[in-house]
Amino acid sequence: MASVLLVTGLAEPRSVQASEPPVMHPVPVAGPVTMLSYNVEGLPWPLTHGRTAAAAAIAAELRALHARGTGPQVVAVQEAFGDAQKAIGVTAGYRYAAFGPSAAMPGAPAATPSEAAFLQGASFWHGETEAPREDSGLAVFSDYPIVWAHRIAYPRFACAGYDCLANKGVLAVALRIPGRTAPLIVIDTHLNARAASGVDDARSLYAYRRQVDVLRQFVAALAGSGSPVVLAGDFNVGNDMERQAYLSTALFGDDAMTLAASESSCGDTCRVIAPVPTPARAKTMVAYRGTIAPEGRTLRFGTLPDGTQLSDHVGVMRAFAFRT
Repeated sequence: MASVLLVTGLAEPRSVQASEPPVMHPVPVAGPVTMLSYNVEGLPWPLTHGRTAAAAAIAAELRALHARGTGPQVVAVQEAFGDAQKAIGVTAGYRYAAFGPSAAMPGAPAATPSEAAFLQGASFWHGETEAPREDSGLAVFSDYPIVWAHRIAYPRFACAGYDCLANKGVLAVALRIPGRTAPLIVIDTHLNARAASGVDDARSLYAYRRQVDVLRQFVAALAGSGSPVVLAGDFNVGNDMERQAYLSTALFGDDAMTLAASESSCGDTCRVIAPVPTPARAKTMVAYRGTIAPEGRTLRFGTLPDGTQLSDHVGVMRAFAFRT
């Protein structure tokens, strides 16, 4: 049986077994790093169905790309809630994997009157008073060795509606890149939904802003190490100008992150790669900071030759070259 190194915390990685022995990708040589960010639509049944087969198809597509020499060396996924989604990495042949906050990982307590008031207004009928039933759904699969992994759960005053049933948060990993002294830091997250949360827009916007605040501080702390940073995830901006404005101010511009690629909403079920990366209407985004720069064009992932979509999102794939 083949195994993959799984980073579960700050402890030493351990080996886990794959259901079938995959062919593991070789560790890449020095050169550009290709990053894929992808929401794999791994919500549990009865919210979705057929996702086990879809996860296997996603892994097969990634394995095929590597066989052609065009596969992403790093994959950041969201909604990897089930065993099938968590196994995408090892099934696709990635040597290393790290997962985000568990369902039991606590977030920071309320520290202001507005945060306490938000918690007091929690709705039982929309899942806000329940403990999280699912983990964060975050995972990073890598051909490069994972040096360390850090993770935080978003506070309970930073979740709204049905999103509270998952313990959303942030996962960061440091990757050892051949020929580089400083590691490459990859950060993965999934922010609160708006309409799908089931609560009014004002409540979901409050939670969204608090999540962005936590994310901004987390990114700033890691970027301060001097290592280049790539930020990926499902940012759930959509056609909401208040979300667009808050996220843009908090994460982009000045000396913060630069947006490299984005997936945009073109309707309820329509998703496209934006020709010009922008937070407007964006779902998935990939941004960067530090001594790297995007190279080539943004590629789309997750659509089979017959047009079948493997998720309700499309994957965003972007290469980055080191500048120094």
